[in-house]
Amino acid sequence: MGAELVTQIPSMGSIYAKAVTTLGRKPKDPVLPETVLVYQSAMADPAKLSEFRRAVGAPMNGVLPSLYVHTLAFPLAMSLMLRPDFPLPLLGMIHLSNSVRVDEPLKEDEAFDIEVKSENLRAHDKGATCDLVVLIVVNGQNRMELRSTFLAKGVKLRGEEPVKKAHEAFAAPLRTASWKLDAGTGRRWAAISGDYNPIHLSGLSAKALGMPRAIAHGIYLAARALSGIEPSSGSYEWNIEFKTPVVLPASVDLAFDAQPDGYRVQAWNARKGKPHFDLGLKRN
Repeated sequence: MGAELVTQIPSMGSIYAKAVTTLGRKPKDPVLPETVLVYQSAMADPAKLSEFRRAVGAPMNGVLPSLYVHTLAFPLAMSLMLRPDFPLPLLGMIHLSNSVRVDEPLKEDEAFDIEVKSENLRAHDKGATCDLVVLIVVNGQNRMELRSTFLAKGVKLRGEEPVKKAHEAFAAPLRTASWKLDAGTGRRWAAISGDYNPIHLSGLSAKALGMPRAIAHGIYLAARALSGIEPSSGSYEWNIEFKTPVVLPASVDLAFDAQPDGYRVQAWNARKGKPHFDLGLKRN
């Protein structure tokens, strides 16, 4: 597996501007590249960190929220998908889930290296999925792993049968919180995170990509759910599975269920009773 040192993290805007060039990718026997991109001595931007905290209600506790680290590092991971040797089309990829392991939270003024790679290409009943993995390293020690799973619809893997996931009936739990998200939620988060995917920005741009209206960013939803429960020290892990998009404007009901070793957070459509996401956090 070859490591390639990069000197600049690209903007998400520049990535989406080039993403259209990947639409022609129609792999017959896709193979993920073994390249690992490495960016050294990254640091938090104090102004961007303050904006992130205000947007999701994250506490000022001296450490970096894991999803702030994600927003800083993820453009580098996305740039891996633009490379000619990455076989799947970037546009149209569907974000299915995130899982994060934190060995010890990063301090606000701590420098860290970012390593990104792709792995786990596997069959799905609607196509093929793969993971983009971001590893955060300080002085040679792994401190955080952020894994995002994406679906490329219509891609077939030769000789591999997809594992069909059983559909679970959803029964709304007791509501403990609710969010009111207006039509501008996606545009405001794009300004903070740099994620200007058109499906989040307006009804017109979202409809052009097959959505009924603009939808909320999954990372925004996860960051807001984590804002009051993410530990400020020690080892922990969390994962989120996205069920149905939050179509803006929206009313979202939530249940925060405190458990002996962490939390479970469920979110659902307040009117239709359909689940939006299921998040679990566990302290180690």
